[in-house]
Amino acid sequence: MTCVTLGMRFVSLGFNVYITGKIGAEGIGLYSLIMSVGGFAITFATSGVNLASTRLTAEAIGRGSERDVRRAMTRCICYSLVFGCTATLLLYILAEPLSVHVLSDARCILPLKVLSLGLPFISLGSALSGYFTAVRRVVKNASVQICEQFINISITIRLIALLMPKGTEYACTAVILGSCIGESLAFLASFIVYRFDLHRHNGNKGKEEGKLTSKMLSISIPVAVSAYVRSGLVSVEHILIPYGLKKYGAGNSRALASYGTLHGMAMPIILFPMSAVSAFAGLLVPEISGSIAAGEHKRVEMMISRVIRITLAFGIGCAGMMVSFGRELGNVIYSSADAGMFIEMMAPLIPVMYFDHIVDGMLKGFGEQLYSMRVNILDSMLSVILVYLLLPEMGIFGYVVIIYAMEIINTSLSVVRLLSVCDINIDILNWFVKPLCCVITATSLWRLTGPYIMPANMPKGAVDTAAVAISSVIYLMLLRVTMSFDSEDIKWFKNAIK
Repeated sequence: MTCVTLGMRFVSLGFNVYITGKIGAEGIGLYSLIMSVGGFAITFATSGVNLASTRLTAEAIGRGSERDVRRAMTRCICYSLVFGCTATLLLYILAEPLSVHVLSDARCILPLKVLSLGLPFISLGSALSGYFTAVRRVVKNASVQICEQFINISITIRLIALLMPKGTEYACTAVILGSCIGESLAFLASFIVYRFDLHRHNGNKGKEEGKLTSKMLSISIPVAVSAYVRSGLVSVEHILIPYGLKKYGAGNSRALASYGTLHGMAMPIILFPMSAVSAFAGLLVPEISGSIAAGEHKRVEMMISRVIRITLAFGIGCAGMMVSFGRELGNVIYSSADAGMFIEMMAPLIPVMYFDHIVDGMLKGFGEQLYSMRVNILDSMLSVILVYLLLPEMGIFGYVVIIYAMEIINTSLSVVRLLSVCDINIDILNWFVKPLCCVITATSLWRLTGPYIMPANMPKGAVDTAAVAISSVIYLMLLRVTMSFDSEDIKWFKNAIK
């Protein structure tokens, strides 16, 4: 599943580059503005059903109750239909007033109406995905996701070619329509696989659980409410960004272009390596929980120290590469100097962002998910306030300042909580100093020698790609030499992934 996640993120990044080249920075900004509302609609449509279907199905299997597997999924599918169809109705009716009075751009009306039609399929697909996770059929689920992605890409490319001449509004509609068609076909494929898989649970073994519906609601509704708050605040933040940029003095097109360049072009590059961290963070929850339940507290402390060292070495390495070669990456990937500037500007924050993500995974392993949720909500509330206050005064660079401030605050609060529930020793030398010295040495060696060892007639894009690849290899070699990343770490990492 980790390999699938990385592969899909890579394909998604390539597709994002293609779309950016077709619809431009303003189009990406408009699409991001549309999805600020669309993201909340999707959150409402799913309303915690994924966790509910996973928990109820897993518990039924644990009790050996085949009938309860079917009963649980019937309730989750009905729940998905209710919330998915309600979300469709509300978004379709409110698309025009939201676009005109909230987003201040009538071009959002058609894309939002198209997006509304895909919400029931997204919700139903989320319920089925939870089932496949619970019954450990991740290969089937991953296969459906891969098919969905390639269907989405194929259809969207054709739709962009067909609708792009009509303007930016229709280009964004093409992207959203392609995604909706992909989601609907993926749901149909998932449902067929689910129906075949359900034959495994056609018997009447095991004791039935009473009040299954109330149990489903007790799981899904709290998750849904917290997700509404978090998603709503994020939506408000992203709606306020173009508004603040306009007050700063940028025109509508320029405001959307700046927003699109930072949020839709630079940030996907900054966050792309985090897909490896995300996959690894998910492994920590059962690993830590199981070790605590077994009373293996020393093992937990050793594991956390090792994970922190690996994560920071990875994050500092990525940051060093993007600080040194950010402008080259912007030109190679997007042919955009502005994108390169933002990549370079955001790169020093990478270790903090990756570290925060892995600490959240650790806290969930300790059962501290409610604390993480409260911190994330506080983060979003402060972000909304700062966006409203700073962007009209500082423009897009004010948003960069806000991202830095919020990430540092969020990470600090999470680390303080981690230190309060786990006794670990902070190792400044191996966690920070050695990786930083290694990445500075690696990139400096390339800057000093690279221009002299590459063929003179080699295309610039190939030279820039080689610079990142060779510098990364040198960095890993230096880490190994300085023992920041030794054979025991490699062995443990491989065992954890297995």
